[in-house]
Amino acid sequence: MRERYGISSGAWRALKRRVAARDNGCCYVCGGEPAEGETLQLDHIRPVAEGGSISDLDNLGLIHADPCHADKSKAEALRGNQRRWAARAGG
Repeated sequence: MRERYGISSGAWRALKRRVAARDNGCCYVCGGEPAEGETLQLDHIRPVAEGGSISDLDNLGLIHADPCHADKSKAEALRGNQRRWAARAGG
């Protein structure tokens, strides 16, 4: 985690525990709980690349890896591509 966000893995785990307690361990996208044996991921609600805070609890939520995070990541990648295309076109 440090390589990507400058946060130690211990600090990231501590943030995840706080968010899990706050959100009762539920996914912020679908509201569902993890299936047996599943662990929800800690996610930036507003991506850091789009101006979201790295460690503000208001920008962090738990998310299912699939389909919630996969679908969200696809949408974020599309927005990123659209920004790059617009920049190349001068707009």
